Amino acid sequence: MFDGLRKKFANVIKGFVKSEEAKAEQPEPEKQAVKEPAEHAAEVRPVATKMSNEQPNDAAPEKKKEPEIMPIVKPERIPDTHSNLSHEHVEEQREQKPMAKNTDAKKEVNEPLIKLGVGTKIKRAIFSTVVLSAPEISELSEKLRISMLESDVSYEVADGFVNDLNTRLAGKKIDSKRINQAVTESIRSSLSDSLARSKADFDVFELISKKQQTGEPFVILFLGPNGTGKTTTIAKLASKLKSSGITCVLSASDTFRAAAIEQIEHHANKIGVPVIKGRYGADPASIAFDAIAYAKAHRASVVLVDSAGRQETNANLIREVEKMARVSKPDLTVYVGESTSGNAITGQIKEFRKHVRVDGVILTKLDCDAKGGNALSISHETGIPILFFGTGESYDALLSYDPSIIIDAIIPSNAS
Repeated sequence: MFDGLRKKFANVIKGFVKSEEAKAEQPEPEKQAVKEPAEHAAEVRPVATKMSNEQPNDAAPEKKKEPEIMPIVKPERIPDTHSNLSHEHVEEQREQKPMAKNTDAKKEVNEPLIKLGVGTKIKRAIFSTVVLSAPEISELSEKLRISMLESDVSYEVADGFVNDLNTRLAGKKIDSKRINQAVTESIRSSLSDSLARSKADFDVFELISKKQQTGEPFVILFLGPNGTGKTTTIAKLASKLKSSGITCVLSASDTFRAAAIEQIEHHANKIGVPVIKGRYGADPASIAFDAIAYAKAHRASVVLVDSAGRQETNANLIREVEKMARVSKPDLTVYVGESTSGNAITGQIKEFRKHVRVDGVILTKLDCDAKGGNALSISHETGIPILFFGTGESYDALLSYDPSIIIDAIIPSNAS
């Protein structure tokens, strides 16, 4: 499940981390050495030496017209012949002077330089950390947003996720050797906060336990379109209740299809729970009433009421489910929908809510859904929590909603 979104996220993160690690490993740029005037002084030196050799030992140096190169570098003053410095010593001083200049130049070149990229794309600190810039974070977030939209996540949810992720990464110092882990952890945390809002503030089994104390059965009415796996989901929940020591009764109130009655009866026999049924075409509300009466008489704790698959556009069947809700007075009304239906499921739920109360959602066929984006969107769009996930055909393939299931499926932790 969530294969498509997992692959998209993995590719985006891999590409981003690879580029960041490459930037972090780049050597720091060096200044280009600035040419020192010493080079020109070296060119002038032979001229100055020649001039000094042509002067007679007993005569003062004559002022000669400066050569054309002299405005670039002023020549050294020619020493007086009566000076205490010898000619060889003067030459030695001239040779050492430009060397001192070159040494200083090399010292400047070797000094470390931290050069910031355009717009401060990446800052490399002296503690081997990197700081992601706003443009860089925005590029990563936009790619993740597109991945979510392509996987049936609603725009509002994707936008909220991106904004939260931007806040988490902005100005965060990241160890240059743990970029992948840091980004992954931030994405997982952002997803966790987003999905936590989809969790119900109640526990179905706790509600059942409280109702047991009154001696009245806890009634759950199941709604949903055709083919979503509603009847199979009822059988899975019955099996789950029985394994928890809770007695239940099934109500075959889908009288619109003769095969539906046979189907739920087959499941009841396999699980070992009683089923109340009627003839094909009978009033579904009356079947539900009889099932509740049976539960009271036999002290069963829960009644699971099936109903005919209904499209939200079928007015006659919608009126029928309204009647079922009035007669059975369910403690919980659950909408069963396919995870493969994409964002259409949110519109269906909203339409059902115009006619009957909906307390929770069960998403089926999650094992067949490569996208699974609506699991991230339903609660945000409808305000209704997800109660269970259907992940297969077996009776134990009904998982209580847990955000970590989705997070681990979309972006496995690599914190190790």
